[in-house]
Order: sequence, then structure tokens, then C-alpha cells
Amino acid sequence: MTGGRPERQRGAPVVLPRPAATAVILRPSTAGLQVLLTRRPSTMQFGPDIHVFPGGRIDPGDADAAAAAIRETREETGIVVDRASLIPMSRWVTPPGLPHRYDVRFFAAIVAAGTEVSEVSPEVVDSTWLTPAAALYAKRLGAMILWQPTVVTLQQLLGVTSRSAIERAFAPGAEPMGPPAIEVVSPVLAVVRQPWAGGIEGRASVGRIVGRRRLVVIDPSDPTGETTDAIVAWANERHAEIVGVAVTDLDPEHHAGVEMFAAGLGLPVVAGAGSSRIAPYPVTELGDGERLPFGDVRIVARVSDVDVPETLDLPGPRPEALSYEIIAPGS
Repeated sequence: MTGGRPERQRGAPVVLPRPAATAVILRPSTAGLQVLLTRRPSTMQFGPDIHVFPGGRIDPGDADAAAAAIRETREETGIVVDRASLIPMSRWVTPPGLPHRYDVRFFAAIVAAGTEVSEVSPEVVDSTWLTPAAALYAKRLGAMILWQPTVVTLQQLLGVTSRSAIERAFAPGAEPMGPPAIEVVSPVLAVVRQPWAGGIEGRASVGRIVGRRRLVVIDPSDPTGETTDAIVAWANERHAEIVGVAVTDLDPEHHAGVEMFAAGLGLPVVAGAGSSRIAPYPVTELGDGERLPFGDVRIVARVSDVDVPETLDLPGPRPEALSYEIIAPGS
């Protein structure tokens, strides 16, 4: 298992993702907004003992993803959510190569203070209300297993205190999103414009591809698979192979797309010291001056002096942010 997910089945046919929906239920408390996390039974074949948000596939009787999110929340927890209270958040697609895949729309809803789980389905053995920071800290301590969509969503909710703040945090970008675009800027470097940055519609971010035939992807941010597919097609056209992923820091718009490569393609990931305690995928931590262990171009990690993103403002030592230096051939 990788971060609670089944191992990628090499050579297995790609399963088409099924439409699904998730509800991120929040309630006011003296500590701030708390989010509801339910724990899946240890006997489940897919994702045992994982803490997740309520949700599931869209059934034929559901009018749309919002209706499915409402129904799943009621069935799993007994909590009734009004459709008008739902706030669209993000989109996540399970990586290819896994036996169960879903194309999931995330919604948030704030319920009344003191709301509790009143009914528990067979898919839930326990539940807890935690602030996003407390949930991420539990993940950091190893007390809670979380999938990447959960980790990133909790990061995006850090410091959010109201409905209007949630709407701002997940507001679509102002510019038309467009498809992924790759621009070659040198024989060993290409820039990637990635839609769905952090899973949010209309948001875009910039990633990079380094290498000649053995390529390294830096800061994948699109968890829908659209950018991953574009990069794989681009590499295939050049008879090249993607061999690893490098992350500068754990800002959602720098690592939300990692699992598409790590779990979907079975690729190794490198990041700064301390990242493995928060990242929901296996990470090789690099220190200042260390060379990336993959690729056909020499790339060296440099500890960055940039401010650590607010999304990592948790108790204890913070993961180091990195920049990556391409060393000219022969140097």
C-alpha cells in the first residue's frame, strides 16, 4: 500500500474513473472551524483504516454530483446538508493503474456548532471532528492515515474561518483555463502550464520538465490527470521517459498532482528535509547540494530561503523548501 492506496498494478488495463462526490463538512468551535473525518473499516479491500471525508460514487438516482454528496453524507453520518449550503471546492481523479478509480467533485458545507454524527454506515467505524491544522498534525505524527486529496484540502482550509473565506479559497480563476501547454525553453528544460492547480477549476500554475531522454517533472499541481496525460504524450513524441518527480515545497499548487506520477506511474519523488512527515506519498528527502538520484541531466537541490507556505504552518520543524539548479554538462 502507498499512503493507504493499493499498489499500482503494472501492466494492468487502465480503469475508467467513475463519477463521484465528496462533502467536506465543517462546524464552528471555540478552536475555529472543525472538519469531519470518518475512518474506514480495517476489513475494507480499498483504503482500510483511512480517514476520509464522507462521499462516494454518483448513483443513477442522483441528479448531479451535489446531490450525491448530500446523499452520501446522510447515509454515512446521518447529517443532513442543504443543497444551498454546498460550496464547490475542487476536482480529484484517482491515478491510472489503480484497480478502483473515481472522478470526484469536492464540496464544502458548514453545519451548526455541536453537530454530531448520528448514524454510521458499514463503511464507517469511527469519526472525529478536528481543525484542519490538528488533522494535519495527527498525520505528521503518524496517528492518522490520509490520502493526498484529504491532505491538500486540509492544507487549503488552514486559517479559513467562514463561508466567505471558503468561497474565496476555492474560487475559480478569472482567466479561461485552457488545456495544458508545454513550451521548450532549452535543450534540457521545458515549462508546463498546468490547469486545475490544486484541483481548483480555473486556476493554473507553472511546472517544469528537465532532461533529454530521462525526464524529471518539477512541481506537478494538477490532480485531474489532464496535465499528466499531456506530459506523457509529449515525452512519447520525443522517445523520452519520465523517471521521477521533484517538489520545491508542499504548497498545494506545487504538489497536488504528485500522486498522478507517484501512484499512477510508479515514479520516485524527492523533496526537502521533513517533507515525508506530511506528504501522503513516499519521499526521498534531499539536503542542500545533493544531486537528484534520477534523470540524465545533473540537477542539484538548494535549500531555499523563501517563506514556508502558510499551508505548512504546523507545530514542530517545518519541511525545508528547495529550489533546483541545473548544472551545465561537464561542470
